[in-house]
Amino acid sequence: GASQSAPENTLPAIKKAMYDKTDGIEIDVQLTKDKEVVVFHDEWVNRTTNGKGFICDLTYEKLQRLDAGSWFHPKFQGTKIPLLREVLKLIQGQPILLNIELKNNLIPYPGLEEKTIQLIKQYHLEEQVLISSFKKESLKRCQQLAPEIKRGLVCWHISEPQKVHTEWKSLELYSLHLPVALVNRKVKLWQALGYKVFPYVVESKDQLKLCVYYQVDGFFTNTPRSCKKMLQYL
Repeated sequence: GASQSAPENTLPAIKKAMYDKTDGIEIDVQLTKDKEVVVFHDEWVNRTTNGKGFICDLTYEKLQRLDAGSWFHPKFQGTKIPLLREVLKLIQGQPILLNIELKNNLIPYPGLEEKTIQLIKQYHLEEQVLISSFKKESLKRCQQLAPEIKRGLVCWHISEPQKVHTEWKSLELYSLHLPVALVNRKVKLWQALGYKVFPYVVESKDQLKLCVYYQVDGFFTNTPRSCKKMLQYL
């Protein structure tokens, strides 16, 4: 969401991004102790709530007692950690892409793929959602469960395009999500192999210029409104 205007991965941040007419929204999902799919970035709640502990060790009921907004600004006091179903309901019927990152690179969360896809189908958003993950095994599971839902691989670093394409070909990936520092002439090579290229996280004018110059397919930012304004002059 618009996480420089509202606390990240909360409904206010998502609503602000929608108000700013962003093309897409990225969220992170994890499983609580009682297997509810919640929207939250860190594996532990310490940084962005008034609580302590790991998401996987806390029930949804306990998470709902936490304040996920005051750390950002007093006006967001009382903001709750949302369920994935709340976000899906919010974007239903809206012309917007939702990128759901499965936050399972540190904690496995067995069943996260199944529960996430079940909810996507429940709200009939298969064509509007892109599922991403750092874990190729997780994306393979998503492919098996719902091949019609787009999948993106998130990378910290990356090797030569043709070499890794051979390894990834069976995943039928829609997109690659790369650090903006890796945006260079290889973008065209990735695109020629059939991938959309979405760098993260674009904040500065110089980063935006880099993305425009190499003609990426889109990018992740915490400031959609200011980036849209800057694009008008590039």
